[in-house]
Amino acid sequence: MRSNVKSFATALLTAAALAAAAAPVTAPASPVAHTSCSSGFRSATIGGSHKCLHGGEYCARRYERQYERYGYECSTSYSPPRLRRT
Repeated sequence: MRSNVKSFATALLTAAALAAAAAPVTAPASPVAHTSCSSGFRSATIGGSHKCLHGGEYCARRYERQYERYGYECSTSYSPPRLRRT
């Protein structure tokens, strides 16, 4: 009787190992999924998320350096601040 239990346990472990080895491996999704922007807009990553930049759009002063990287500045001559092409 012990022989049957041992062989059953061995069969279960073998089946579990085969099932784990056959499991598909998927790559993790990228943290930022970039989409394309409409004509006249510039694709950018601002504050860790994708944005489509264009003159006149609202902006946040805390991301000024990031806007400059894409050729814009956050102008405070408007209330609230707006993007302006440099």
